[in-house]
Order: sequence, then structure tokens, then C-alpha cells
Amino acid sequence: MQYRRFRAPDMQKAIRKIRDAVGPDAVIMSNKRLSTGEVEIVIAIDYDPSAVNNNTAASAPAMDAPESRAAQPSESYQERIEQARNLSGQPAPTPAPKKGEAYEVFEEAAPAASKPAKNRYFDVEAPIKEDLSIRPHTEQRPSPDEEKLRAMEKELEQVREMLLHSQAQQEQVAVTKSAAPKTRTPADKLHEQLATLGLSDKVIEKISADLALTGREEDWKKALSHLADSIPIRTNGDAFNGCIAFMGPTGVGKTTSIGKIAAQYVLKYGSDSVVLITTDTYRIAAHEQLRTFGRILNVPVEVVSEYSDLNEVLDKYSNYSLILVDTAGMNPRDRNLERQLAMMKRARGYLKKLLVLPCTSQRQVLKTVVDVYSQIQLDGCVLSKLDESASLGEAISVVIEEGLPVMYVADGQRIPDDIEPARAHNLISRAVYTAEQFGQLYGSLKYGS
Repeated sequence: MQYRRFRAPDMQKAIRKIRDAVGPDAVIMSNKRLSTGEVEIVIAIDYDPSAVNNNTAASAPAMDAPESRAAQPSESYQERIEQARNLSGQPAPTPAPKKGEAYEVFEEAAPAASKPAKNRYFDVEAPIKEDLSIRPHTEQRPSPDEEKLRAMEKELEQVREMLLHSQAQQEQVAVTKSAAPKTRTPADKLHEQLATLGLSDKVIEKISADLALTGREEDWKKALSHLADSIPIRTNGDAFNGCIAFMGPTGVGKTTSIGKIAAQYVLKYGSDSVVLITTDTYRIAAHEQLRTFGRILNVPVEVVSEYSDLNEVLDKYSNYSLILVDTAGMNPRDRNLERQLAMMKRARGYLKKLLVLPCTSQRQVLKTVVDVYSQIQLDGCVLSKLDESASLGEAISVVIEEGLPVMYVADGQRIPDDIEPARAHNLISRAVYTAEQFGQLYGSLKYGS
């Protein structure tokens, strides 16, 4: 008796391979699934039942013809049933035996979705399902690398669960905090009130730090008073007096401020001791507005060109009580501004240099202008366009942070009325009034009332 071994990916292919190689004269002795996943079948050729131990009764049935199977009386009916069950993976049919029959042919009930398969004792053409009962006995122990990988996967899953739990706790804490009512401290309340004026955080913190807050209405009054004391102011007995140059970017109100001051002085003291000087020769007919003021006020007007010197003109009118110098308005990034600043640096020491800052500009714009013109020794500033601004806090914050004294405030176009020497408490009152008016106007525009 000869033995042969066949391997295939599944049982059906293995049976076909046996049939093609040996034919129907093969008897399956054993079958098992390898660790590689393949199916291994051992068959016997020239099978001799007497040479096989009775324990092999569970082996697969022979693949011979009906005649040869009928000649094998030692193979019982039950053994054939067990062999069919082992190979097909399904319970074998057990039709009632009839006396004298060899039971070589039996019929297996097919599923409802497929055609019933009538076969001989073992039909290699019928689909054979995998015997899953064999797998637990044939699977090998996982390799060390696989065990490490499974352990790592388990640890990662635990870490993921911990992270999800921590995130859920954080979200719960955040929801609890947001739901809890926030208690406003006196400092928080004062900060909100001062912020409505447009003041910078730096100025607000400085004001709040210097006060002993009680949480009552008197905190607001104390803060406004302290804010007024923080504004640098430069005035004297007669503010409209001396030799003054007005500088700044275009459109900030330099020429208009000069006309207002000159008109007030003429109305009070006459036109004999007032002179107007302009250095603006960069724009076409830039000095015509100043000449118009001169004709109306009956005061002389001098133009300092590139061929003349500012100091010579100042020396010429040194006996005048009020000398007002108008300069060219330029962008802080204009290259011609360097020549303008250089001329002011060479000017006589008694020339006071005032920077005109419009309250309509943003705080960062005002700081940039101050930084550029601080190349010369500024004596103070003029806050202009108070009437056009929605908030005075930006300009007030800049003069406090830069330590630039305020000399005049201008709040309109009327000549000579809309300019006056700066007073800190008046400026703060105007800031509060502007914030209230703007808030009401904004509310009416927003809600259509």
C-alpha cells in the first residue's frame, strides 16, 4: 500500500488535485490544516482494509467505484458517515439502512438556494466547506513579535480611553465654569467704564493701580480726576504769545489753527505785532490760504523758500509779540520731511515747536507721527478736530504715554472761536461727553430709533 501527500489552499481544490492525479482509486487516510493556512491530505493507493488499524475508521472514504466499495465489508456504515462528516465539515445524512444493501449511494439535502447535489459515497465535484473544528487543534502559538504587537495595541487602546476620559472631564469643567456666574470686581467694572472712553489698556491699568477702589460710584469720579491729573498740560499766563511753529502731517489743521490764534490776538491787541510765516513751498499755491488770513487781519506774511533762511526771517521780526510759523504737511514716510525737520533743528532756540495731532486718527497712527517728529525737540502739541472725533481716548492715551504736553485744543472750523488753551479737566469732560453722545448715536443707528 502506497501513501501520497497533497496540499492545496482549501479542501475542494485538494480533492480535485487528488482526483486529477490518482483517480477514483484513492483512499483518504487523514486531513489537517497547516499553520500556513493550507490543507494537507494523505491518501493511500492500493488500499488494503486488513492492513489498517481499526482506529482509522474515522478516515475519509475511498474514492473508488461502487463495485470496489461494495467489496469492502469491513468498512461499516457508521464509519462512512464519520468520514463524510470529517471531510465536508457538515453533519452527514443518516438514511435508514435496508437489510442487504451496501449503502454505496446516498443523497444529501441541498440548501434552498442551490440545486440538490446527488453524489456517490464521496463526490469530489460537490463544494466542500472548510472543517472549522480542526483549526483549534492545528493553529500554532503566536510568535513573540505578534504577542508584542498585540500587547502594544492593547496599551494604545488603554491610552486612548484615558485621553477620551480626560477630554470629557475638561469639557465638563469648561461647561461648569461657563455656566457659573462671574463675579465682577471693582477693578473690572472700572476697566470697562474707562474703556468706553477709548483709553489704552496701559493707561487704564495705570489709573486703576493708583486708586483704592471701593466698588461704589465714587470710584468713577476718582478715576476721571486722576486721569485729568495724568495729562501733561503746558500753559502760561498768556498762551497766545511768542514764536510758535505748527508741524504735522497733511490735513491736521495747522493753517486753520494759526488763523484762529492770529485772529484772537489781533482782536485783543491789534495787528501791529503779529506776523505769519510759511515754509510750505512744496505744494502749488500752498501759502495762498495764509496770505488770505494776512489780508483779512492786516498782518504781514513771509514765505521761506529754498533760497532763504528761516532764521533770517525770524531775526527780521524778532521784535514782534506773536510770530506764527506754518510748515508743510507731509506724510511721515515722505523723504522731503527730512529737510523740513533739519530746518527746524537749525531754527532759533526761542521757536516753540508744536505738533498738531488730530483726534480723529487711530492711536497707532498718532504714535507713529509722534515718533517721527520727535527727532526735533517738541515743546508740546495741539489736539485738533475734537468735534469730528467719536472718541478722545486714543489721543489722550498717546499724550500720556509719550509725555507730550498739550498746549491748545481745537474743536471746530470757526475763526477765531474754536481754539483755546488746553485744560485737563475740560478735556476729560469733553471725552466723557463725546463717548456718551457717540454711544447714543450708535445705538440709534443700530436699532433704527
